[in-house]
Amino acid sequence: MTKPLVSVITPVYNCRDTVATALESAFTQSLPPERIEVIAVDDGSTDGSAELLDELALAHEQLTVLHQANSGGAGAPRNRGLDVATGEFVFFLDADDRLGPEALERMTAMARRNDTDIVLGKQIGVGGRKVPRVFDETVERTHVLEPGSTLFGRMSMAALQLFRRSLIEDAGLRFTEGVLAHEDQLFTAGAYLRARAISILADYDCYYWSAREDGTSSTQTGGAGAADVYAIISEAMEQAARFAEPGPVRDQLHRRYFNLEVFGRLLRLYPDAPEDERKITYTSCRELLELWLTPELMRDLVPLCRVLAHCVLHNLADEVDTLARFHRDNGSPRLHLEEGRSFQKYPFFRDAAVGVPDDCYEIEAPPTVQHNLAPPAWQDETLLISGTVVVLKTDEGTPDVHLIVENGEGVQHRIPCERDPSERTDEGMTTTYTAELRPISEGWPDGHWTVRVEVAIAGHERTIPVVKPKDMRVPFVIVTRPTDGARLIRALPVRGRGALVLALGGDLDAADLPEADASLTPQNRLRVRIGAPAVLGSGPAPAMNLVLRHPRDGGADIRAALEPADPAHLQADLSLVRARPGRWKAHFELEGVGEPIRVRLPKATGSLGPATVSRVPPRRVSVRLDEKWLTVSVTDPLRRRLRGLWPGRSKKSG
Repeated sequence: MTKPLVSVITPVYNCRDTVATALESAFTQSLPPERIEVIAVDDGSTDGSAELLDELALAHEQLTVLHQANSGGAGAPRNRGLDVATGEFVFFLDADDRLGPEALERMTAMARRNDTDIVLGKQIGVGGRKVPRVFDETVERTHVLEPGSTLFGRMSMAALQLFRRSLIEDAGLRFTEGVLAHEDQLFTAGAYLRARAISILADYDCYYWSAREDGTSSTQTGGAGAADVYAIISEAMEQAARFAEPGPVRDQLHRRYFNLEVFGRLLRLYPDAPEDERKITYTSCRELLELWLTPELMRDLVPLCRVLAHCVLHNLADEVDTLARFHRDNGSPRLHLEEGRSFQKYPFFRDAAVGVPDDCYEIEAPPTVQHNLAPPAWQDETLLISGTVVVLKTDEGTPDVHLIVENGEGVQHRIPCERDPSERTDEGMTTTYTAELRPISEGWPDGHWTVRVEVAIAGHERTIPVVKPKDMRVPFVIVTRPTDGARLIRALPVRGRGALVLALGGDLDAADLPEADASLTPQNRLRVRIGAPAVLGSGPAPAMNLVLRHPRDGGADIRAALEPADPAHLQADLSLVRARPGRWKAHFELEGVGEPIRVRLPKATGSLGPATVSRVPPRRVSVRLDEKWLTVSVTDPLRRRLRGLWPGRSKKSG
């Protein structure tokens, strides 16, 4: 008889509605059926689950069903399943979950390929179930005792994983019996600490982990009592200490228990628990902190946990309750900034009567600064840049604000900003500022100049890019000088969102003319209107023209000057009487600045015309508005008729 490769063990208690689906996912695995044995242990069910299991066993030869009196948790039925398992590997499948079709084949192959004792297959949360944050990438071989490893703190202690059975038996590992939750803490942690190596399979959905719709799972209903939990956690931390000498590796193992079972339970359960549970929780947490919290681990805690640890260790029970309720009701606190240091203002910050040290509240990260740009505007030859800076999560102080403008050659201008007094907002202290940039009068050289904002407050200094929103347009300007001719100053990116850059010099871009539109006049002339660019400086304004170009004849340009139509627009009316047949492309020309650029019609669709522009010679035009670029099509109806009469004539004669 072929020995099973995998033993799937499923504890069952009142899961009649889901257990068939769970077991079916094991029966239909991609591995051959004889390679999988399924062991279902009924733990005294009263809803018909036991009878259903017996029926399933008649239909599936690979299913073994065991019955026992209710034991009060999943530990005992899992242990009984282990007693009869014969597979090379063991997988624990809960009765309300299911496996992916290829899960066992993929996990066993990975274990054999890497000679690993545990494979953690990717878990998918169902019905709001949260899964551990370990499945970002597949890891062929790792271990929780490796220096710097974060696996022990990120994994779940639920035993819903693939284990090599020899690891379990050689170490004598079994589940804690008679508890509603945490029964797998010592088993799973013991296996991880003793394993030769561990694999993480993250590129296949192996396990669908469900939260019960009726909220009746042991974890959903609160799990085991505090006395049972802390008896297990105390033993678990001692177990971890046996496998790691004092130092960083032991601390990284113990950090898990402090975060989840000490600080996590103090913050989640302690405030509203019955008095006896509160007393056990508080006393147990204090014992664990006194025994295992090292100065190095204390420094690595977040401020809230540091303050909690100090209060517990100094027998400040009322303050622990206040901290837990503050965290539940308010979330993250505001910051106090002082001489380059940042403190989270949890309760009792600098309360002399309580005496929690400042170090408990301090964070290393500098304050976060948010910047919002207002539309820049030209005032004579000065570019006004304004916006708001928000020092997030602060409620005190007014920052000093400068703009830093720098080109690619290291030339930098540090420009002071006029600012209004800061205001308290939900986000933090908000300050409005305005800066005046004078690239023309100060003679900044051509090139790209990046714009950043520098914010200084209480000894902290942050410099961040000035970002132009996607829908904000900063019009280009034309600078003129009597001797230097015309020069452009543009804000980039012209379209879209991105870091603000001032481009001095260079050529126009089609995106500089977003307001262009086209029409045909009553005289059937092509009329194009554009937004009038600002012209600054003491020199004469350069000529601006609308130019039509025939792609087959570089000398056939048709042009007309763009003249003021109103204070905000320029307009050109262009006659098409002399236009030869073909497709003419419309350009905008700024004399003395680069090459002509194509005219875009970003909001236009359809076409204009056709219209007759001359009868001798005959000319008809249509203007396409539904293409990327403005294009004028000119046809000669008479020539088209003649071609129809002499179809053999060469196209070159036209």
